Amino acid sequence: MTCILIDDEPDCLDLLALLIRKHCPTLQIIGQYGDPHEAIAAIQTMRPNLVLLDVEMPEINGFGVLEACRDIPFQVIFTTAFNEYAVKAFKYSAIGYLLKPVGQEELVDAVQRAQQVLSIQHLVQQRDILFDYLHPARPVREKIALATSTEVVFIPVNDIIYCEADGNYTQIYRHSQKTPALFTKPLKEIEELLPADLFYRVHHSFVINLKRVEAYIRGDNGGVRMCNGTLVPVARARKQELLILLDKV
Repeated sequence: MTCILIDDEPDCLDLLALLIRKHCPTLQIIGQYGDPHEAIAAIQTMRPNLVLLDVEMPEINGFGVLEACRDIPFQVIFTTAFNEYAVKAFKYSAIGYLLKPVGQEELVDAVQRAQQVLSIQHLVQQRDILFDYLHPARPVREKIALATSTEVVFIPVNDIIYCEADGNYTQIYRHSQKTPALFTKPLKEIEELLPADLFYRVHHSFVINLKRVEAYIRGDNGGVRMCNGTLVPVARARKQELLILLDKV
């Protein structure tokens, strides 16, 4: 698998190359670039399988590089000092990222995920979701990308009925599917990806789609009945706010 490394900080570039040569022997580094203009030209010419791409760079940032190479199919792993907005964008699209300083275990894990065989259509969908998040003025696709143990699934948020915590994973129940799917993210992280005006955390184990609620059941043992017939419990402290939100939907 061929890869190109892009970072405007020479020390970070050298460290990343050293870690890859030492711990990721299946990767062949075919170029290292500190100038994003040169990096774009190299991607267009050499067509790597994987690009490890710094976010913050002068003139053109990592998103700009990816946008310039949008028609070229390759896996991408972003590297970044902590930037909450950027990291949320990566989570939203299920595109890989590494926080600086890059560690050995995190690098190996990200590379292994990138080496999973993905179709060109899959890569296009991931990038479309990423850019829709970064450019909210564009028509919204209203999809999120979530990983199971074997694949990345692109889910229309309106199709979600509710999400249920399952340890460090989350079961998602959808209107278009008879059975739930298990995703490798905790409920808290999935909640952060969902539109706050459409989804609400009614219980420590449940996030619901307000538009998929059929009825509110009063009483201590009550809750909300969802469109699939499931009765989801509502924490006592959340009931009043939930009623206000349901009245607005």
